Amino acid sequence: MKPNRPSRIETLLLRGRVFLWCIAGGAASSAWAQPAPSQPINGEQLNYTVTYEWGPLYLEVGDVSFTTASMGYAGNQLWSFEGWGASRKHWNWFYEVNSIYTSIADSALIPLQFRRHGKEGSHRYDRRYVFQNDSSIACFSSDAELTNRVIHPRALAWDVMTAVHRCRHLPWEEYEPGDTTGINLVLDGVIHPTHLEFVGPTKWTDPTLNQEVPCWEFAPTLIEGTVFKAGDQMRVIVTADSRRLPVFVETELVVGSARIYLHEARILDAVALRTFREETEQKRDNALR
Repeated sequence: MKPNRPSRIETLLLRGRVFLWCIAGGAASSAWAQPAPSQPINGEQLNYTVTYEWGPLYLEVGDVSFTTASMGYAGNQLWSFEGWGASRKHWNWFYEVNSIYTSIADSALIPLQFRRHGKEGSHRYDRRYVFQNDSSIACFSSDAELTNRVIHPRALAWDVMTAVHRCRHLPWEEYEPGDTTGINLVLDGVIHPTHLEFVGPTKWTDPTLNQEVPCWEFAPTLIEGTVFKAGDQMRVIVTADSRRLPVFVETELVVGSARIYLHEARILDAVALRTFREETEQKRDNALR
């Protein structure tokens, strides 16, 4: 019999917001106000597989893709970040997800605009955030679950997409194991204070090439929600090079683990990038029909 609502495991694995936050993380507000020591790569596409694992049980339940595009406006360098998350077809009967998160950021990776649009189970979202010069954030919602509002963070606040990229391009080589840093994350019209702990250097074995890769590991503290309590942590591993590729994410569940694997990293030309984004938008729109 079809259940009335997803279990804790399926919700964690399939909700688009979890897909994106898994690879986010953060840093101290003072550090985040400074220019990043390295920059994103125009045309970058990162593709991930989302799994549920418990002993010998291995289920591939979803996919996530991140793309990056360089932009210009009135002579200023801007960045367009987009994240698409979707459940696999054999999971759609249970809890279908097809969402796109888009951000526009300045050259320092500070957010200017953010949109979350898609479907997660029976929920349909279309929410826009405009980051104002006066440190306020205007939130506009086309769905009934969130009213239009203006929020006033006490410090810099970040959407999930700019948080992902800002985190990647921090000088991790300057951090010491045990260092803890914080971030304010805006999601669903609310500011969530959270933090991460830098675990230290580690090694990661690339499952496709079977090669050991030098990496850094850190542990974001999760936002309280339906599938975890505040204070729970994830394990995030990024490559210790100029790319700072997030290659692996893991969080323990009550039963088993949710894990996310990077299986492809490519650089697309402008035509291929535009085509991929148009295709994911079409998939999202089809899911919303």
